[in-house]
Amino acid sequence: MGLFFFSAWMVCSSAQDLMEPIAKLSPEQQQKLRAVLEEPVDPNALYATQIEVHKRKEQAAILLGDFRVREKNLIEWSKIDADGKWGLRSFWSAIGKREEAYALGQEILSGVKFPHAAVRIRVFMAGDYIQDNNLSRAGELLDQAEQLVRYDLPNVPRRGELVHWIARAETEFLTAKSFYLMRKGKWDESIATSKLAVEKSKDLLRVVNIANSELYRTYAKRTAVQAAGNLVNQQVQMGQFASAEWSLREALQVAKANGFNDNHMANFYLMIADLSNGSGHYAQALPHLQRTEALILAQGFPKQSSLWLGLKARELTSLMGMDQWGKALALLHSMEVDTQGGQVKLENVVDPKLRAFTYLKSGDPGRALDVLSSALNAQIAVHGEKHYATALTRGLLGVARLKNNQLPEAREAFTLAREHLTAPDSLTGDFVENAFQKKTKRFIFESYMQLLAQTAANNTQDAQAIFQLADQIQASSVQQALSEAAVRSGVNAPGVSEVIRKEQDAKNESAALTAYLSGQGIESDKGRNPQVVEQMRLRLFEIEKQRKEYKAQIQKNYPEYFQLLQPKAPSHQDIAQSLAADEVFVAILPMEDDTYVWAINHQGEIQFHRSNLTQKKATEWVDRVRQTLDVAAMGPRAPAFDALSAHQLYQATLLPVAAMLEGKKHLVVATSGALANLPMAVLVKQAPAAVKGAAPIQTWLIQDIAISQVPTASGWMSLKRFGKVPSSSQPLMAWGDPLFDVKAASKGTAVAQNNAGAVRSLVSTRTMTPSSYEQDTQSQLLYSQVPPLPETRDEVLALARILSANPQEDLILGAQATRQSVLNQSTSGALAKKQVVVFATHGLMAGDLPNLNQPALAMAATANPSESPLLTLEDVLTLKLNADWVVLSACNTAGSDGKAEEAMSGLARGFFFAGSRSLLVTHWSVESESAMLLTTHTFDAYKKNPGMRRAEALRQAMLETMKTTQYAHPTYWAPYVLVGEGGR
Repeated sequence: MGLFFFSAWMVCSSAQDLMEPIAKLSPEQQQKLRAVLEEPVDPNALYATQIEVHKRKEQAAILLGDFRVREKNLIEWSKIDADGKWGLRSFWSAIGKREEAYALGQEILSGVKFPHAAVRIRVFMAGDYIQDNNLSRAGELLDQAEQLVRYDLPNVPRRGELVHWIARAETEFLTAKSFYLMRKGKWDESIATSKLAVEKSKDLLRVVNIANSELYRTYAKRTAVQAAGNLVNQQVQMGQFASAEWSLREALQVAKANGFNDNHMANFYLMIADLSNGSGHYAQALPHLQRTEALILAQGFPKQSSLWLGLKARELTSLMGMDQWGKALALLHSMEVDTQGGQVKLENVVDPKLRAFTYLKSGDPGRALDVLSSALNAQIAVHGEKHYATALTRGLLGVARLKNNQLPEAREAFTLAREHLTAPDSLTGDFVENAFQKKTKRFIFESYMQLLAQTAANNTQDAQAIFQLADQIQASSVQQALSEAAVRSGVNAPGVSEVIRKEQDAKNESAALTAYLSGQGIESDKGRNPQVVEQMRLRLFEIEKQRKEYKAQIQKNYPEYFQLLQPKAPSHQDIAQSLAADEVFVAILPMEDDTYVWAINHQGEIQFHRSNLTQKKATEWVDRVRQTLDVAAMGPRAPAFDALSAHQLYQATLLPVAAMLEGKKHLVVATSGALANLPMAVLVKQAPAAVKGAAPIQTWLIQDIAISQVPTASGWMSLKRFGKVPSSSQPLMAWGDPLFDVKAASKGTAVAQNNAGAVRSLVSTRTMTPSSYEQDTQSQLLYSQVPPLPETRDEVLALARILSANPQEDLILGAQATRQSVLNQSTSGALAKKQVVVFATHGLMAGDLPNLNQPALAMAATANPSESPLLTLEDVLTLKLNADWVVLSACNTAGSDGKAEEAMSGLARGFFFAGSRSLLVTHWSVESESAMLLTTHTFDAYKKNPGMRRAEALRQAMLETMKTTQYAHPTYWAPYVLVGEGGR
C-alpha cells in the first residue's frame, strides 16, 4: 500500500538525528500559538472577521499538531464559510470519518464554481476512494479532473491569486494521478507523473506568496512537500531505493525551507521505514514506526484512521521480514480488534498478501485461503492475469491450498504463478523487486518444491522441476547478467539495437517534455501557449505507450534476445553436456528449514542431498568466517581464522557429495545469499585440531580443486555458449591509479614504492544509514575525497610485464584514466581486441554519491564539471569486449552486505553483457602487496600454460601466495573469487 498523502497531510519518516534540521517550536512560540487557539470568536462580528479568526486558529493548530482543537475549530468555521468545509472534509478523511468526508465532499462538489476548485475537490475525493479500494470511482473522478486540467484551466487568465490556485490544482492532480496509476500497477507511468508533479510543485513554491493569507500559503507549501514525498513513495514501491534516498533528502529540504517543524514529521518517519523495509533492514524500520505512532496518536488521530492502519501495516511487514511470526500474528489480531466498528476497513488498507502470509506461517491456512481467494479475483480485475502482483497472490494461494491438502488445485496455482513470476517481461521497465517481495517469492517457490518432492521419486518431470525451481530461486541480478553475455555472439539481429535506440530516444523526449510543461503553469498569459501545452501533454502519454510497444516488438521479433535475458532453467542433462570429464557442477540452495545440494558430472549422473543446514544457520556461520577474513588492516593483530565454522559449512554442503568431486580438477558452484558472500576456497575439509594450542593444520578446499562461482546454472550455461567465440589476440588493457582530485594533478603522481601492509582504503559512504538523511546533499562525500589508490599503478605495470603488453599504449594511468578514455577505447575497437581488461579502482554503489542510482567505477576526475568521472553500469553496457577476464582490482567490490553484493552483481551484469567471459573480484578490502602477488601470479600461470583454465590459474596463485609465511592467513590469499566461466 502507498503512503496516504491525500488524507494525512503531513506523514513521513526518519531517525532521531533527522529531527535536527527541522525547526522545533520554542516554549515562547508554543505559548503564543496556544493563545491563538484560546482566542474567542465573536458570533456578532462580521463573517469576514470571524473567518480570519478561524484561519488563525487553523494555522496555530497545524503548527502545534493539535488536531482535537483543530476539528472543533473547523466545524465552527464550516458553518459560515466554504473554505472551512474544505478543511473539515480533508480532516475527517484523515482521521477515518470517511462517511462524513464523502458526504461533505459531495456537497462541495455540487456547489463548486471555479475550474481549479472543481479539479481539487475531485482529486481529494479520488484520493479517499483509492484508499478505500474503490479504484473505479477514483478513476472516474480523476478522468473528470483531467478533462478540466486539459480544457478548462488553460483558458483561465493567469493573473493575481489565480496563478497560485491553478498551480496548486495541477500539482495536486498530478500527485493523485500518480498514486492512482501506482495502485493500478502502471509503474512507469506512475513515476513519470510523479516527477511531473514535483516539477509543478516547484512552480507552486515560486508563486506561493501570491496567496492572500498565511494559512493558504501553508497549505500550498504542504502540497509541494506532499508531491516530493509522493515521489519517494513511488520510488520505494518500485525498488528504486538509491533514488528514493536522495528524493527523501530533497523532500526534507523543501520541508525545512518552508517552515515545517517536528510536529509534521510523521510521513518522513514512514518513508524511512519504507526504505528500511524495502531494502531488507527490517529492524531499522521499527523505531521510526513507533515514533510515528506516538506522534499521530498524540495529535488526535484515532486507531480507526487509515494513517494509523498504514503504519501498523509497515510494522507488520517489519516483523514478518524478521520472521517474528508470533508477534506478527498478535499485531494483526490487535489491528482487527482496534478497527472493529470503524469506517476505515482493515482489508482496504492492509495488503491481503501480508495478512495471508502471516496466517500461513502461524498455522491458520484456512483463514489464509479465505483471504487469498477473494484477493486473487480483485488482483485480476485491477492488474490482469499475468501481472507480477497477481502472480504473487496466486503463488500464496497455492501455498494455502497445499497446506489445506488441496493438492491438484495447489499444483495448478503454483504452475501459473511460477510462469508469470519468471516470464521475461515480469520485471522489465523500472520496477525492481524489494526485499519483502523476494522473500515472498522464495517462500512460494520453496513451498512448490515441497509439493513436487512428494512425487519426484516416481515422476521424472517433477524431479526436474525441483532442480529448475532451485535455479530460479538462486536467480539474482547477476543471473540476468550472465545470461545477457551471449547476446552479442548468439543473436545476429541488428534490429534489436535499432529498437532499443528508439526506446531510449522516446525516454529522452519524455524528460524534455516534462521540463517544458513544468514551466508553463506560471507563465503570463502572453508567454503561455495552451494549444502547444495540450499537444505536449498528449505526446507525453503517447511516448509511454510507444516505449511499451518497443519492448513488445523486441520480444515478438527477437525471441532469442528475451530467452538470453532470462533463459529457461536447464536440466541436469543440459549441464552434463557442458561439463568436461574433469569438471563437476554443484548447486547449493539454503532454505528456511534445510539446504538442498545437487552434484552433476559430465556423464549426467546426479547426486542429491538434503542437509539440515538452515538458512539462518548458514548466515550465522558465514558471518563468523567473514569476521576473521576482512581483517587485513589489523596486520599481526588479526584474529585467527575461524576454521571450525568453515569446516561446518563444508560438512553441511560439499562433504555429502564429496564422492562426486574425487579426481575432478574444476568445481563450478552455483549458490546465492549468505553462501555467495564467501569464497568457497576457504572451506576447510579437515576438522580443526581439538587440542588447545595445537598447531593449526587445515586442508583447504582450494588445495584439491579449482573453483568457479556462479549464481545460477542457467547463467553459467549462457557463458559456456559465449566461450565458444574465439579469444582476442592482444593481451591487456588496464586503467589504474585514477586521479580523483583534479587539484592534485599539478603536484604529479608518485609511483608507490613499498606497499607491504597497506590496505586499500574503502569509500567512506559505503551505504548511507537512516540517520544520515538529515544531511544536505552538498555535505555528502565530495568526489575529490575518494581515497586514492597509488599502489595499483605498480600492479598494472607488473601485469603489463607478465603479459608482454605495451605500457605506453595499453596502460592508462593517473589523470588519463578517465571515463571518456574507456568509452574511446571501446568506440575505436581497441578494447574488443584485449584478452584481459583491468580496472584497478574503486567500485561504487548506488547512493555512495549524490544522485548516483546505479553501480559505477570511480575513474579520474577532469577539470570540466559537466563531464562525469563515473563509469556507470549504463556505460558498461555500451562497451564492446571480447575478454577472457575483466579484473575489478578494487577494495571490497563484492562486499558482505546486501547492497555491496548488489553493486557487484550490477557491474557483473554490465561486463558479461559487454562481452567478458569471467570476472575476478574481491570479497573484502585487500592488502596491496598480497593482492598484487595474487593477480601477477594468476596471469603469469595463465600465460605460461595455454591450456590452463582461468580457475586453475587463480588456484595456483592462491597456493603460491599462502606459502609466504606473512600471507598464510586467508585474508591475504583468498580475497579474490572468479565469477563466471572458469574454463579456458
